[in-house]
Amino acid sequence: MNSLLIQSDSSRLWQACLERVAREVSRAAYAAWFAPLKLGEWEGESLQILAPTLIAKEFVHAHHKGLIEKVLREEIGGEVQIRIVLDPNGLVDVPASTPFHAPVLRAPVARAHTARQEVQAEAVRREAARLAPRMNFESFVEGECNRLALAVARQVAEFPGGVRANPLLLVGGTGLGKTHLMTAIGHFVLGHDVARKVVYRTSEEFAREYLEVARKGDLKAFHNIYRDANVLLLDDIQFFGGEVDKPRFREQMVYVMSVLQSQRKQIILTCDRPPSEVQHFDKQILRHIESGFVVDLNAPDQDTRLAILRRKAQEGGWHITPDVLELIAEQFTGNVRQLEGALLKLCAFSDMCGGRVDRSTAEAVFKDALRNRRNQASPGAIAQAVADAFQIDLALMRSRTRKRPVVVARQLAMLLIHELTDNTLHSIGVLFGRDYSTVTHSLDAARETLATDAEIAATCKAVKARFKG
Repeated sequence: MNSLLIQSDSSRLWQACLERVAREVSRAAYAAWFAPLKLGEWEGESLQILAPTLIAKEFVHAHHKGLIEKVLREEIGGEVQIRIVLDPNGLVDVPASTPFHAPVLRAPVARAHTARQEVQAEAVRREAARLAPRMNFESFVEGECNRLALAVARQVAEFPGGVRANPLLLVGGTGLGKTHLMTAIGHFVLGHDVARKVVYRTSEEFAREYLEVARKGDLKAFHNIYRDANVLLLDDIQFFGGEVDKPRFREQMVYVMSVLQSQRKQIILTCDRPPSEVQHFDKQILRHIESGFVVDLNAPDQDTRLAILRRKAQEGGWHITPDVLELIAEQFTGNVRQLEGALLKLCAFSDMCGGRVDRSTAEAVFKDALRNRRNQASPGAIAQAVADAFQIDLALMRSRTRKRPVVVARQLAMLLIHELTDNTLHSIGVLFGRDYSTVTHSLDAARETLATDAEIAATCKAVKARFKG
């Protein structure tokens, strides 16, 4: 192979490779991992690919090395091996003076503090204490469902404030690890002296703080909370679309985000769905959020669920046999909280009985879940049963029509799925193309319908009996 020929036209070659890669991976994956890469020089028998960050180097080597070699081989017309190396002159979103390595813990330096500095230090400590102590990177179980989110979170933790992932938005249903990753970033930047002050708020707390100072007419007090934050963590921003989302509040939300971004302060957000799907979500806030990096966390697969259960059992000091852990992983597939709840229930039973838990004991403890499996109480099966009972096409129930018979059937299907399965309201909403607040309203409306319409109540009871009997 003529390496000199390749080097002489490396720009064209690499651009052609990137264009081919872009057709084979998602847009988010391309922007995060491939776009920042550069073609390097020959090193012996291998070709260097320059990665801008340590995390990018490790992630691309582990997950995309084969793809890059394939497209290079096809473009060159011969065999080629690549080596992913760190680009010492092309660090992305990191000042040139910043050494490229994970920060190390530093010993506290004794110094005299003024009274004002003591007050500020106490405020920093108070904010740090809001972070859940066990939600760190070490306790987060990596799997195929969250690998990209974890890698991006680690990169943000090492170099907060970078424009490529600021703000960083973590998207996923309840119990999939959004808050865990967000909190882990907070612990990392504080523990490794990457940032001095981290502020964590739920969206409801953020809004409540604004309302309290707005009533007093002192917005300066509200700004003071956030202006010197190096990292701002805002949890569950889907609730910004609620009643508190008034024009003045939206204005302040945009102001805080704009000021922090202009100062290269890091913003990390979580949401239970893509913000564009949140009803009445403010467009100005949406533009700020979508200017950053959005990454999804999906429900854990079987291997990840087993890894989570092993970790939790080990941390709790419980001796659970592998076949029992496999049973739990098979039966509780929704999210991490369901897995933890099932494991705790089993271990509590074991503690009360004073004996070792075997598979037959576990099956007895989880008999309701097992019965649902045998009776195929899946969301899709329940929705289809309701559609058949009301003689309505299932596709129509998932449409946007507001015809009353269809609306009633849809609401009843949501209620039965909620009662007969362990699916979250978010996942129920996804099934019907609705958001969290719409599902909540539908459940209330369905209960009211059952209380006032005897005929519909009888039909619903018959459908329910099919899955419970």
